[in-house]
Amino acid sequence: MDFIKERLGVEVQFGKYAFMVYNVCAKMTIFRNLGHIDSGVEIVPTKRFANQMSTGVSYFEQIVWDLQQRGIADIDVPALILGIEA
Repeated sequence: MDFIKERLGVEVQFGKYAFMVYNVCAKMTIFRNLGHIDSGVEIVPTKRFANQMSTGVSYFEQIVWDLQQRGIADIDVPALILGIEA
């Protein structure tokens, strides 16, 4: 977790796609189960911004689509996904 404030976990991910999914679908659950957070924020670049970076960088539109297709699970942590641009 990049930082935690008042039980809100925040992750900033400009890395590979697998890390973005891990942050939201695994790490936030682990930190909640340990009693550190109640919810999370994942900050990622938009596709337009990611296209200016190295290959394989995760982006907002992809994780939104993936989470919509995945559906809800009983272990999910409420999370806000923010896409940013340069």
